[in-house]
Amino acid sequence: MTSGSLSLEAIDGQEEVFAAAFRAGEIFQASALYHPDVVYLSPTTRLYGWPRRIEGRQRTLEFIQLTISAVANIDYALDERAVIADDSAYTRILFDFDFGDRRLRSVYVVVYRYRDGLIAQQELYYDPSDKL
Repeated sequence: MTSGSLSLEAIDGQEEVFAAAFRAGEIFQASALYHPDVVYLSPTTRLYGWPRRIEGRQRTLEFIQLTISAVANIDYALDERAVIADDSAYTRILFDFDFGDRRLRSVYVVVYRYRDGLIAQQELYYDPSDKL
């Protein structure tokens, strides 16, 4: 995504990159989407003893990778999206995965803020995992 090009098509492209990275189990494949000084905010951090606010691309990717390390067969599907300001977007994600012998789904709402065409803030809200 380039600066000033926030559109539904740009969001779709971003989410395709995330979907491929999650399917591969390798979130670092999506590193180019993030601003070096990105701020990541998620209630999930408390489950791992991490601070609610994570700063920097490397730490953000490390945390996300940690959260997917015990799951398999991830299906990351963009369900809804909207441009909500010149530098902000909203997405609703269906995140299906295997945990042991169970197939589960989490539903995430993500608010993105962009700077220089990159994700400068990623704020997650979610409905915890449940059986499909």
